[in-house]
Amino acid sequence: MVSKKGRKYDREKWGWKDESELENHQLHPYYTNNRKLKTEKFATQMIGICAVVMLTLLVLSFIL
Repeated sequence: MVSKKGRKYDREKWGWKDESELENHQLHPYYTNNRKLKTEKFATQMIGICAVVMLTLLVLSFIL
């Protein structure tokens, strides 16, 4: 692990938050947005459907 000491990591100088404050920071609204959650759900479903179709075509190609 890299040592986080020295002027490069001087939190007061650069106005960074203390590491204890980082635990309680709030997420950007995009990550908790219903639209994003619906899009992720739709994308996961489409990936599943494509996988099933590919397997079906693979099986059919061996049969025929």
